[in-house]
Amino acid sequence: MPPSSQTILGSRRPLLLLLVSLLAGLVAVARPAGAQAPLRYADVNTSVHDISFRFVDQQTFAPDRLREQIGTTGPGTLTRLRNRFAFLPGLQARRLSFDPVVLQKDVVRLRQFYQQNGFPSPEIDYPASQLDSSRNRIHVIFTIREGPSLQIRDAEFLAASSRTPLEATLPGDLQADWARYRRTEMGISGRYTDFKRTQIEDQVQGWLRNRGFAFAQVQSSASVDTTQYAADLRFLIDKGPPTTVSEIQVEGNESVDRSIILRELPFSLGDRFSADEVTEGQQKLFDLNLFRVALADVPSQPRDSTTTVRYRVRERKLRSYSGEVGYDTRSGVTLDGSWRHRNFYGNGRTFLVNLIAETGYPENVPDFLPSFLARSSSQELSRRFRASLTLRQPYILSKDLSGSLSPFVQERLNPTLAPDPTRPLDLNERKFGLESTLIYDFIPYRTVSLQHSLSRTQQFSGVETTDPERPGTLTGEDDLFNKSIFTLNGTFGAADDFLNPTEGYILRPTAKVGGLFLKSGVEFVQLNAELSGYLPVSSSVELASRVFVGSTWPFGESLDNLRRPSNPSAADRRENFIFQNRFSDNLFYAGGGSDVRGWSSRLAGGKVLRESSILREGFAYRPIGARSKVGLNLEARFPFPGLGSSWRTAAFLDGAYVTSGSLDLTPPASAPSILSGPDGAAVSTDPSQVLVGTGAGVRFETSFGFLRIDLAYKLTPDALDLRAAEDVGAAVTAENPLPLSEVDTRSLQRFRLHFGIGRSF
Repeated sequence: MPPSSQTILGSRRPLLLLLVSLLAGLVAVARPAGAQAPLRYADVNTSVHDISFRFVDQQTFAPDRLREQIGTTGPGTLTRLRNRFAFLPGLQARRLSFDPVVLQKDVVRLRQFYQQNGFPSPEIDYPASQLDSSRNRIHVIFTIREGPSLQIRDAEFLAASSRTPLEATLPGDLQADWARYRRTEMGISGRYTDFKRTQIEDQVQGWLRNRGFAFAQVQSSASVDTTQYAADLRFLIDKGPPTTVSEIQVEGNESVDRSIILRELPFSLGDRFSADEVTEGQQKLFDLNLFRVALADVPSQPRDSTTTVRYRVRERKLRSYSGEVGYDTRSGVTLDGSWRHRNFYGNGRTFLVNLIAETGYPENVPDFLPSFLARSSSQELSRRFRASLTLRQPYILSKDLSGSLSPFVQERLNPTLAPDPTRPLDLNERKFGLESTLIYDFIPYRTVSLQHSLSRTQQFSGVETTDPERPGTLTGEDDLFNKSIFTLNGTFGAADDFLNPTEGYILRPTAKVGGLFLKSGVEFVQLNAELSGYLPVSSSVELASRVFVGSTWPFGESLDNLRRPSNPSAADRRENFIFQNRFSDNLFYAGGGSDVRGWSSRLAGGKVLRESSILREGFAYRPIGARSKVGLNLEARFPFPGLGSSWRTAAFLDGAYVTSGSLDLTPPASAPSILSGPDGAAVSTDPSQVLVGTGAGVRFETSFGFLRIDLAYKLTPDALDLRAAEDVGAAVTAENPLPLSEVDTRSLQRFRLHFGIGRSF
């Protein structure tokens, strides 16, 4: 090192030492041993800053469950946030007081909790707790050594009177059934708890009650070997006599005839008693929608070979009104009202009058909500006004088979058609018809349904002529046709809850046939299936997935007019466009909060630019639709840190492949309202695309389902996804039209905020 450098460093060394000394002094003054002050310095003004747990050997229970056992409470996320902004007017810091006596009791509570859950000698203390004397707040840290757990070593099931094994007292046809049930379903192993012993009691009693022993009673005891950390269980069983149903009592019915109640029960007089069948009968009565309350029990009676079963019901009002108001980004404000008679001319029939108004208002959504929060201004809105009458018969030859008839009339603004400015509210489609349905419930929530929809549809193209010599134009009769569609649906699977599943799988296959038996303007076969799976990874983390596969095969006139001829004539293009309009409701679409997130509903995939007489911007995208679709959704659901169990977070990845195959589904540039580019072709994107979106969201559980907010990001946008319809429309209709490639993109178009109610899938 040069001498000059040594001189400079040497002259600065005392100054550096002085600065280090000053900093050390400042740190010592700022933190005068407050962070690790002894706990005896806590006083009545000490507050709880946080509560945490440290596990020495192993961890069996989540911290949230342990916090539920103690009386000391710490601030949550919202309290911390409130305290941080307590300097604002009107906000006051919330202080959670620390009580040493409560802390001592918490140690006892935690010790008892562990002992009740199979840990006989847990060690629990709080020596690592930290008292910050400068702020007079404490971080309570429980140190837990669970120790070895009690394991179930053996279990014996004995007849209460003779102390002989239970299987020896069972009828011959039940002995093998009992041995199989005990071996495969009871799960007599693992950690011993009082709850598990009681659970096995209930299982044994339920098994007997479902096989005719209505008065079975079970008592249990446990012998604990603390040196071996083992527990031996003994169950004493008084199964009572085998019984048959001798009487069915019905109480509380007034307008509903007793015979209607009895026919819904899955058993009759003289049948062997089954507790599961008694409960199933209760569920069947609820499904009738005639009763507010339906209770099933076995009243007190002598323990002999007969059983009396009792059902107590309380009827709903025979006539009722209901109404709902909602908002949808495609349909605007939606009104739904109905009048219902629950026992129409007796026999449990339901008569329903239903009115639906999807108003489409507010039309210019950006004036109502920012476009980022509402529907994209590039999406055409829809309107629908529908009136229907429904007559439902709950019993057709069997209690498991029900049916309904529903005539309806509907006026709609179909977003895949050009609006008709000559009609009220630009409505462009009228439909009336009859829907008939048969539903077979073979197991609760496992159903098969067959529906037939017969309708007469009139589509108003806005371009009409009666000149048959002009094959390239539309006539008033071109858009008038019948629809006859049969639909077969099924719901199968094994899930813990079919309405709100968290574990298992649900399969929903669907088959549709149009024009098979009756003359129809649409002729096709369509098959699709949706498989959803749910897997709990831990007590608080859940994985969910969904796979969708579907394809459509037109035939007859539909196939002739939708496939792509090599050199289409004007008449070919005319017929193709007519059948595109007819077929639009029977194609597959992608996008929306429960499909491929990141895109507006139905706008993921191929689309075409058109003029809009409704939107302020004057332009919109029309979805083309697809012949086939394959979709995959993956979602991981987590707790929301610092908030209660009602709050959840989610991360997701959605994908789909849509294709038109050999069908020509892109409207020609000559079609009404369709816009063309400088090359004369319609401004559109490929109807065959791979779509991928990802993002994260928040869920809040309410009594009517989850409220969902998801922020999604398009990973595979097409040329129109990143360009607003008004920008593209202005460019192609300018005096000097620009090609699509020269229209500016908007980065914000990659994002989409989705709102919803219920689970994503």
